Amino acid sequence: MAESRNSALRELSESELAEQIDAARKALFELRCQRATRQLEKSHLFRRTRTNLARLLTVQRQREQQQRAAKT
Repeated sequence: MAESRNSALRELSESELAEQIDAARKALFELRCQRATRQLEKSHLFRRTRTNLARLLTVQRQREQQQRAAKT
């Protein structure tokens, strides 16, 4: 299950990956605001959003490392 999620992320283009990272960061910010104003009903979304953001950033970092390795 997790492998299929990661493989789908690896197939994204650079711009799509950046868009998804921005969207995850905005969603996390909105969740923090909802928590601060006590409007948050679904607290499980914090963990899910953070995990998704970590996956996206990992894929981005792996691509950067592959590009550096290709240059040398």
